[in-house]
Amino acid sequence: MAGSTSGGSSQSRPTKNQRREAAREKARQFREQQERQRKRKRLLIQIGVIVAVVAVVLGGWLIIQSVQKHEQAAASVMPANMPNDGVVISEGLAVQKAEPRAADVQPERQTSPDGRLVVEIYADFMCPICGQFEQTYGQMLSEQAQAGNIDLVIHPVSILDQASQGTKYSTRSAAAAASVATYAPDSFLNYFTTLLQPGVQANESTSGLSDDRLVELARQVIGDDHPEQQDQVEKSIRDGEFKKWVKRSTDAANLTGTPTVYIDGQSVDDLSKVSDTLQQKLKDRGIDMTQTGVGASDGQ
Repeated sequence: MAGSTSGGSSQSRPTKNQRREAAREKARQFREQQERQRKRKRLLIQIGVIVAVVAVVLGGWLIIQSVQKHEQAAASVMPANMPNDGVVISEGLAVQKAEPRAADVQPERQTSPDGRLVVEIYADFMCPICGQFEQTYGQMLSEQAQAGNIDLVIHPVSILDQASQGTKYSTRSAAAAASVATYAPDSFLNYFTTLLQPGVQANESTSGLSDDRLVELARQVIGDDHPEQQDQVEKSIRDGEFKKWVKRSTDAANLTGTPTVYIDGQSVDDLSKVSDTLQQKLKDRGIDMTQTGVGASDGQ
């Protein structure tokens, strides 16, 4: 009986080899568990990096899309009362009202719905010759428009931005003129002539007039009797509402310089012949322009 009890006790205890194998198995399981944890951690890191990259790319794409949409929206803003990118001034110096042209419609040479002779002027407010042209011919052309002899079409353009010390004055002033044309059209001609007056017109190689000054002059020509128009024009100027349009309209005009003048659709290359050319064109229509204002000799 005693020997049988002793034999049963020795069979219940693991041998040295069994204990070694058990230890090895636990070590193996531990290593596998650590490896699984390392793989899981590496996978989570990779996923995190991928998510971060996707977020950066998506964020950048969204920013680009937003900027492009903003630029496209700005580029599509067109001024009112400027069919074919010019303000049309007719009999009685009345501005022909017009809805903004669609951005995807190209401007054409202006024609008169009433069959009047059309005189078109492209001017840059920093161009000194434009100022001289205005002083020489401005009154004559205004009087002929007022008398109903011509439709005077004025195009503010920008070709001298590089001459304004980085302020892009030509663009800013042309855009300001478009603001006046849109929100206070009856004051456009006065604003145009004011910006080209000696003592007001900005000289080349200067910074030009500030936006504050452009606003101040606009408010003056509009007058305090029209505070709503003053406020609309000021906001438009300060927002640069029509700057994109200025570039587009100037590019479309394909100018080699300013002032550029067309009479009856034909370019007048020699500006000293503007009066003579206009007088002859009107004479061909049976109109004596000397009877309605400044004569040819006065315009020289």
